[in-house]
Amino acid sequence: MLPSNYTHLIATNSHCPIAQKIIYSVLDEYGLGGVTHHTDIDLDDIEKAYKGGYFGMIKNAKGNYEGTFGLYKLNESNCEIRKMYLIPNARGKGIGEWMVNFLIQKAKDLGYKKIELETSSLLPEALQLYQKVGFKKVKTENATIRCDRVFEMEI
Repeated sequence: MLPSNYTHLIATNSHCPIAQKIIYSVLDEYGLGGVTHHTDIDLDDIEKAYKGGYFGMIKNAKGNYEGTFGLYKLNESNCEIRKMYLIPNARGKGIGEWMVNFLIQKAKDLGYKKIELETSSLLPEALQLYQKVGFKKVKTENATIRCDRVFEMEI
């Protein structure tokens, strides 16, 4: 359950700069940013990139944005969880678990059969969360430049 002092909303292109700021700050915090920010072209047109999926924002009671989470269509049966980030102030409150469960349900509602995701071994909280909710680690050669762990879930 999302904590009562937080809300979520579907993002529009007006949220692109806010989403970029959140995501890039978290990537930089963990040493995963810098030159890799150019790989986030989906953040330049959220509405187009996440058509057939979902891109959400987390907002606190004061109206400040504190997180992002997305479900990206790969093909008719597979999708990918992307851009699941929370600023430090929003961590440790169960929001991450709420976001991933929301996206799993959204994937089911949209008729997807498998969810994939890539993450980094530098994000131990994320690794633990994904395994807790049922994602299985898979071996792959195709991980992106900043991601060295790949998970999937049949739904």
